Amino acid sequence: MLGLSLLLSACTNSKMIISPLYNRLDDRIRSEYNKLGDFNDEQTAAFEQALGTFHVWHRQSELPRYADLLGQIADTIAEPGATTAADVKSWMQRAEAHSLEARQCYPANFLAGTVRTLSDEQLTRIERRFRNERTKNRKRYDSRTPEERVEFRLERLEKWLGRIQLDLTATQRRALQTSLSQQISLRKQYYALSDQWNRRLFDLARQQETADYEARLQNHLDSLWSLLESNYPQQWQANRELWQRTVLDVVNSLSKEQRRQASQWLATMGRTLQAVSKDKPSFKVGRDPAVGCLVAQSGMGAGE
Repeated sequence: MLGLSLLLSACTNSKMIISPLYNRLDDRIRSEYNKLGDFNDEQTAAFEQALGTFHVWHRQSELPRYADLLGQIADTIAEPGATTAADVKSWMQRAEAHSLEARQCYPANFLAGTVRTLSDEQLTRIERRFRNERTKNRKRYDSRTPEERVEFRLERLEKWLGRIQLDLTATQRRALQTSLSQQISLRKQYYALSDQWNRRLFDLARQQETADYEARLQNHLDSLWSLLESNYPQQWQANRELWQRTVLDVVNSLSKEQRRQASQWLATMGRTLQAVSKDKPSFKVGRDPAVGCLVAQSGMGAGE
C-alpha cells in the first residue's frame, strides 16, 4: 500500500523525484508513531529497529516486485486486444498480495513485546487517538450522500489516472462511474468490525501479566488484514469480480495514443522503482526475523 501510495501521489516517474520521496518513507511512519504519545528510550529504540528493518525489506524485496508488475502491465496494454481477463485477474491478485505483505510486515506487527511495556496511561492515550481518528473518518463518510461519494471517488480515479498520462474519455468515465455505483459498500460493516477489533486490541494490551501475552496480541494483529474478506466473503468477491471486468473493459477501450502514453509512463516508473531498490539503504540490514520481515522474505505472517 505504501508503494502504491508513492506511485499514485507522485507527479513524475523520474528517479530524481521518486528516490527522495521514497527515502522519506520512514519519516512518514515515524510521524504517525510520535503522534500516539510519549515513549521512553527503550520503546523508541525498539520501534526504530522495526522501522529500519521494514524499510530495508520494502526497498530491496518489494520495489523489484512492483517494478515487475508495472512492466508487465505496460507491455500488455501497449498492444490492442492483447489484454485478457486472465491478465487483469493476475494483476489484481498480485497487487493484493503485495499490499498484504506490506501490511503484514509493517513495524507495528513486531512490537508486541514493546506493547507489553506500555503504561496504562500510554495505552489510554493511544486508544483515545484511535477512537478520535475513527470518529473523524466516519464524519467525513457521513457528510456525503452516496452519489457524492461516487463522484468523489471518480474524481480521485481521474486524478490518479491523469498522473500516468491516461486522460479518460467521456465513455470511459461513465464506465468507471457505473462500477463505482454498483460496488457493494462495506464501509459501515467495516466500521462495526473495526470497533470490535479495537476494543479487543486494547483489552488484550492491558492483560500484560498473561503468560501467552505476545502470542495472543500477535494473533489479534494478524486478524486485522482480512476483516472484511473473512466476514463478508461473497460481497468481497463480488466487488473484486466487478472491478476485474471494469478494468478489462477500460483497457480494451483505450485509444492508440492512450495506450502509448500510459504504457510508456508505467514502464518508466517500473525502471525507476527498480533503480531505487538498488540504492544503498540508510538503515542497517535486518537479520532478526523477530524484528521484521527480512530481505527476500515474503508471503508470511508477522513475526514468522
